[in-house]
Amino acid sequence: MRKAAYMVVTTVVAGLVLSGCGGGDDEKTDSKPSGANTAAKQQSPSSEPSAERTMIERAAGSWKSIVEASDSSLETLTIADGKVTAKGPKLDCAGALKDGRKAGKEAPTLTLSCKGGDDGGRGVGTVKMKDDDKLAIDWAGPEGGYGGQVESFRKVGG
Repeated sequence: MRKAAYMVVTTVVAGLVLSGCGGGDDEKTDSKPSGANTAAKQQSPSSEPSAERTMIERAAGSWKSIVEASDSSLETLTIADGKVTAKGPKLDCAGALKDGRKAGKEAPTLTLSCKGGDDGGRGVGTVKMKDDDKLAIDWAGPEGGYGGQVESFRKVGG
């Protein structure tokens, strides 16, 4: 009988230890993390300036393609104040980056005009960014087509 009582007490004590030892301590534990979470949330905007800036502002700077250049590719992009210059082995283009939205998300559009009239079949592109140092352009492609290529760039300057 004593052995059974001992095992019941041991099981109850183990259960209390594993569950956090009661309700009073849980309330204190909960209040500390939410205070810490609130402080972290208040610091987030200042520690992540990209959250405050538009994609067009974040895209400003110089960009280099992540793939080896071909005759019809773009090697570099330079974006400043919504104006874009793009160069490739056989392309010399200028254009504009304008605000846009798709499915409720920021999706600026890029339109290029290239010397000689050949834009490499790009048409209008939608700009996407990951972090502040990766940029991709999803080109619409020629009118009546099935869509265009996607070009990816890494930031090389401010």
